[in-house]
Amino acid sequence: MTIARNRSNLVISFNKYKTRQLWIGWLFLAPALISFTLFKYYPIILGIFVSFFRVDIMNLPGEFAGFANYIRAFGDHFFITALRNNIEFFIIGVFMAFWPPILLATLINEVRKGKTFMRTIYFLPAVAPGIAMMVLWRYIWQPDFGLANYIMRLLDLPLQLWLNDANMVKFVMWFPSMVMGGGMNMLIYLAALQNVPQEQHESALIDGAGFLRRIWSISLPQILPVVNTMFILAIIFSFNMFDNVLVMTGGGPQGATETIIMYSFKQAITWGDYGYATAISTIAFVIILFLTIFQMFVVNRDKEAALERKLKKKAKTL
Repeated sequence: MTIARNRSNLVISFNKYKTRQLWIGWLFLAPALISFTLFKYYPIILGIFVSFFRVDIMNLPGEFAGFANYIRAFGDHFFITALRNNIEFFIIGVFMAFWPPILLATLINEVRKGKTFMRTIYFLPAVAPGIAMMVLWRYIWQPDFGLANYIMRLLDLPLQLWLNDANMVKFVMWFPSMVMGGGMNMLIYLAALQNVPQEQHESALIDGAGFLRRIWSISLPQILPVVNTMFILAIIFSFNMFDNVLVMTGGGPQGATETIIMYSFKQAITWGDYGYATAISTIAFVIILFLTIFQMFVVNRDKEAALERKLKKKAKTL
């Protein structure tokens, strides 16, 4: 009887302890949850709500329009152009800004001396204020007196229009992002590479594996979760491009750099069409959400397939 009572008291005390720990955890999370709710999720929900109205500032929220703003967007030539520009920015960004940091981190990880110095040098541009760097690069690409054409003139090469050339401007605009964001991304990949057990590389060297073989078969598979996460962030960045477009081109030339968010900004600030602007932003949000879910689905499917192959291989050995 006494043992049963003691056991019951022990269970009650343990449950009280778990409840107290749970409340302490929620207490620490409360400031972050309140901040996210007020400044993240509430504006998103409010924006989706407003997108179904023809907003009247004098009589908020205005006239209910249903899906009229969304139907208008997909019939708007300028919106379709902005969407196409975002897709092109993403494709160019994959080649110019996504893979180079991985390659750079891989090369720095193989360096025996001066690794800290090189890591610092590549990271320094990421510390500079983003807008200031964009203004600097705008003057570098200025066709009349910019540094780029000055160098071209010294090398006796034909001068270029750079930011004023609709065919070249997207490539040119990725250089600031490659310089500023590349250092930060390189550090992330380098940290992941340094967690790869050195013994695996040493074993591969003993077996005669070369540099490329070791990178392809040992390093890349083990940092794949980081690469997948960074790829999702690259998708989000490409479809949320705004500040660099606003500072460097304003959407020009001839709408060649007009992005969805830039077009939404102009509709709201320039034309005061807040309902249509929030509808455009909501479409961008849905596109990013869909692409992110699809990428996560592909990653999880590949993980399950790799695990299944591993189990089959282990079963054969047994």
